[in-house]
Amino acid sequence: MAGSSPNISVLFVCLGNHCRSPSAHAVANAMRRDLPFVQFDSAGTGRSHVGDPPHQMAMAEGGRRGYLVNHRGRQIHPDDFARFDLIVAMDRMNVDDLERMRGGMEQRVGYYATVEPLQVQLLRRWDPYAMPGDEDLPDPWGHPPAAYRAMFDVIERTMPLLLDHLAWLHSEHPGV
Repeated sequence: MAGSSPNISVLFVCLGNHCRSPSAHAVANAMRRDLPFVQFDSAGTGRSHVGDPPHQMAMAEGGRRGYLVNHRGRQIHPDDFARFDLIVAMDRMNVDDLERMRGGMEQRVGYYATVEPLQVQLLRRWDPYAMPGDEDLPDPWGHPPAAYRAMFDVIERTMPLLLDHLAWLHSEHPGV
């Protein structure tokens, strides 16, 4: 029974939780289709935008595309490494920061840790256009609106494959 398997929790992470991760969070929520068992959140590795709304250009470009980008910035908390099945980073620097923060310790519990061996992964792992050495989603902060359009283009083409992966993870649970 689908109802008896646990939710999958996904945390999108960038540096400030100001542009990329709240945008990915909003797109994931909008595209989630029939995946009620997936819970999304976002956070930053830094504290510079804690409590702030997303960047105006991220909200504007998201709004033009039909997304509600309205997450309040927060910094990742040590408990997040135990709470989230998958942590999706926007660039390699975020991955390095996250690995340092968790101290190399696996803190996940539950079934999904057995079928998803890497908790921290890059968003562009699911990008059909990503090439080796080109796995970072560039930070648009401080750049013109075209950078925000490019960011959303990458997120939109990547998210369906990530959602398919989450559906697969869920289907692997013995309770499904």
